[in-house]
Amino acid sequence: MRIDQYLTDFHQGTRRQVFRLLRQGRVTVNQAAIDSPLTTVTDRDDVRVDGRPVTGRQPSYLVVNKPVGVQLSLDTTAPHSLGGLLNALDREQALKALPDLPKEAAGLVIVSDDDHFLKDVADQDWLSTLRVRLTGIVSELPVLDNDLTFEEVALMPDKIHQVTTLLARTRDLEVGVPTLANLNGVDGPVSRVAFGPLRLPIDLSVSSYRGLYPDEVDNLMGLLVSEND
Repeated sequence: MRIDQYLTDFHQGTRRQVFRLLRQGRVTVNQAAIDSPLTTVTDRDDVRVDGRPVTGRQPSYLVVNKPVGVQLSLDTTAPHSLGGLLNALDREQALKALPDLPKEAAGLVIVSDDDHFLKDVADQDWLSTLRVRLTGIVSELPVLDNDLTFEEVALMPDKIHQVTTLLARTRDLEVGVPTLANLNGVDGPVSRVAFGPLRLPIDLSVSSYRGLYPDEVDNLMGLLVSEND
């Protein structure tokens, strides 16, 4: 069987993700590094990814709807930490969060036990889409500094709640989050509702999480490494 099919059958990722594993030198067969998807293997071969047998390695990719005030630590003993939101099974894994969303903000956070995946995602330099609600009527958009820019938004307030929802994009969350939080009439926390191609699932309630779908993982990693890399 070809190594790419073998790895796919053992839930090491989609074809695209498996190709990355091979290109990054993370796959060994009988202790020899393999980079060609055409390599043939059998059940008698010792196939490993990141030094672990493929039969015991099924990486986790999660999207979390983080509450405001929760830090991104996965240490389950730390107060007000992301680790406290996980169930007992997920707590046993060596999960890490993409370390970008400050505790003062809520919303989308990416968590995985695959360090290479987290690095690949960080290297894409995706824009974050932030949402903030302002009370009353907003006649014009405030002027923003740095790379923070508003999306096209309607300045008419919600007639029931009398709040106007603004969406802005930025790569610099350390500046973007406090800038939006300090706008006049802010009602509630700043929340990240999208990160690059990934949008916060509308059915994902605060403090809950789910696994990323294969196409979501693929999209977050961006383009495949080039043949010259």
